[in-house]
Amino acid sequence: MILFIGDSITDCSRQADKLGLGGGYVDAVATRLRERGDETVVRNTGIAGNRIAHLQERWQADALDHAPTVLSVYIGVNDTLVAFFEGRPTPPELFEERYTDVLRRAVAAGVPRILLVEPFYVDTEQASAPWARGNAFVREDLDRKRPIVRALAERFGAAFVPLQEPFDEAVAARGPAVLAQDGVHPSALGHRLIADRWLAAYDALTTPGT
Repeated sequence: MILFIGDSITDCSRQADKLGLGGGYVDAVATRLRERGDETVVRNTGIAGNRIAHLQERWQADALDHAPTVLSVYIGVNDTLVAFFEGRPTPPELFEERYTDVLRRAVAAGVPRILLVEPFYVDTEQASAPWARGNAFVREDLDRKRPIVRALAERFGAAFVPLQEPFDEAVAARGPAVLAQDGVHPSALGHRLIADRWLAAYDALTTPGT
């Protein structure tokens, strides 16, 4: 069983979906797996607004108790955006400490395969986004957290799913509104991009000899 856990990008209205997958990259991954004959069960426990501290609190019930054979973690952008709602972001060292804790617990529980997804941000001018005038700050703060996710993937033998560079390239070619209008939440095209990158990492992780 593949379990996806994270924030709104993973959640994507999953509770309104009879299949519980939501309308984003998790559903795209599940669809692609079925199309190629992979009947692995896919579950989604993403919750909008979550930060790494929230994952710590619900890790046992919403991750480990499912006994996944593949665990996908996508978290981080809200640890930056909380600055726009509560005054300051999660410091990188605390982000790393909390992320390390959940990964240690996953390894101790015997989860055999883990994927860590890199949080991304696209500069936005959408006035309704509270962080619209903080593009430089968001980029700078996430630039301190992204390497932590990559390093933790190496440390724990997890697959790393890079997103910032692919999104930057896609935005350069097509414009930010087409990929993630508010800078954070992907469009349908953005979710397909995430699914593509996730599946590439998953295939490399699960294919013998790679």
